[in-house]
Amino acid sequence: MQATARQKSSISGSLMGLRIILSLHLFGVLIQAAAAGQFLSGAEGPVVFHEFTAWAILGLSLVQCVLAALWSRRGGPLWFVIASIFLLVAETLQTGSGYGRFLSVHVPLGVILFGGVLWLLVWVFRRPAQTGIAA
Repeated sequence: MQATARQKSSISGSLMGLRIILSLHLFGVLIQAAAAGQFLSGAEGPVVFHEFTAWAILGLSLVQCVLAALWSRRGGPLWFVIASIFLLVAETLQTGSGYGRFLSVHVPLGVILFGGVLWLLVWVFRRPAQTGIAA
């Protein structure tokens, strides 16, 4: 009985960590869109902030992968780890396409990333914290 309570606590902790990281992740992606809009409208200053935020998002995405793997080891779904890794790869491509000024890739990929992060965020908030078992 004691191990079950401890396991539920660690599952709840992993899920709570994912909720926090994904919330920050989505906020970062929204900030990216705002900075990109300012840059595309002619302002030069936001491009430095856009670059800094891109690296911060990559860091958040890496932390998300680690938390997703920990959660998976404690009963969370494996597909969530795979989805988090795909997001990390896509955000790496996003950063590279931004540096290369490939806007025909960069802009649509940003929209796709927003949808992916939002979907994962909604999904983790719909999970009951006390069980952590995937559907």
